[in-house]
Amino acid sequence: MTLREMLGLILLTLLLQLTIATVLVLLTPGESLEVSSLLLAVGTMVAVAGSMATVLAFLFRKYARERTMKVAMMGLSEDERKVFEEILRCREIRQDDLRRRMDLSKAKLSALVNNLERKGMILKLRYHRTNLLRPTKEFS
Repeated sequence: MTLREMLGLILLTLLLQLTIATVLVLLTPGESLEVSSLLLAVGTMVAVAGSMATVLAFLFRKYARERTMKVAMMGLSEDERKVFEEILRCREIRQDDLRRRMDLSKAKLSALVNNLERKGMILKLRYHRTNLLRPTKEFS
């Protein structure tokens, strides 16, 4: 859930609460309901609903990210997993440096990197005579 969606939900809740408060005022013409107390109740309910939506959105985002990582790692070979974990650990690494760290041949590492890029797990950016490797936004 994005920040824009959360703000939309909070505004929708505010509109709903104000509508309910207006209906209460209109349905009880003889009794005196203080507008300030209604506005305080509306503000409190919007604050509670907004904070609950925010907390749930952050918890869901964290859970979804962890779940995505676990599912993606299950579909990798052992060598792909090692290469991907090293890229995650470094956050950004040149392919020639990765080859030296992993002690793999150029051809094998190139194939592994291409597989990870095709699966959407890393970004491969051209950098002089080598590539710069980064995890994608979903995995960083």
